[in-house]
Amino acid sequence: MNDWKKFFEAIGPERYLTEGFTQHTLAEVDFVLDVCELAPGGRVLDMGCGPGRHALELARRGFQVTGVDFTEKFIQFALEGASAEGLTEQAEFVLADARDFVRPLAFDAAVCLCEGAFALLQTDEDNVRVLRHIAASLKPGAPFLLTTLNGYRTIRRAGIETTLDPLNMVETWPGDDSGELRGRHYIVPELIKMHEAAGLSVEHVWGGTAGHWARRPLDWDEIEVMFLSRKG
Repeated sequence: MNDWKKFFEAIGPERYLTEGFTQHTLAEVDFVLDVCELAPGGRVLDMGCGPGRHALELARRGFQVTGVDFTEKFIQFALEGASAEGLTEQAEFVLADARDFVRPLAFDAAVCLCEGAFALLQTDEDNVRVLRHIAASLKPGAPFLLTTLNGYRTIRRAGIETTLDPLNMVETWPGDDSGELRGRHYIVPELIKMHEAAGLSVEHVWGGTAGHWARRPLDWDEIEVMFLSRKG
């Protein structure tokens, strides 16, 4: 059983937002707006939004945002944040599993960032399903920005701190009170094929490690890889 939902509920939004990778929200939203070339007031889907740090910042800048996450504490935190800032008209937060959420042709752009709703799922079928739902929710020609764990780094670090099954590329993290944690890792050619299977055309592959987002080549040992794709 995959226990990520229990894990995130146990962490809670306050602790989550103290993690180092969450400290670059302003620069990350700047980058999203730049590479996705979003027009003011556009509608954005944030799949796996966590406690809403990107979604709320987009709402502050005048975009209409729908954040989706399966962690109840995160969604409640984001809703309270939107209410406190007077952003309830701009920011919608939905408690849902990314494998189930779809809103056909509703969005001008989508993001799925920092292991939100992708790759922490263990099966290819589940991960492609998430991409298909994102694609179905986009208007034709709309951009999608994904950051996900870099499978090349996972392979090079196999056996250090975690366990990697070489037959299916599923990594297992040490268990705690929330249970054993697993995630499926991919290399770039696999991820390109998954995008294509979902109806998304990959335009760029960049290094995507938090704090180092840029239009730059992927390094072998960085934590995340970034994909900019577009719905056909």
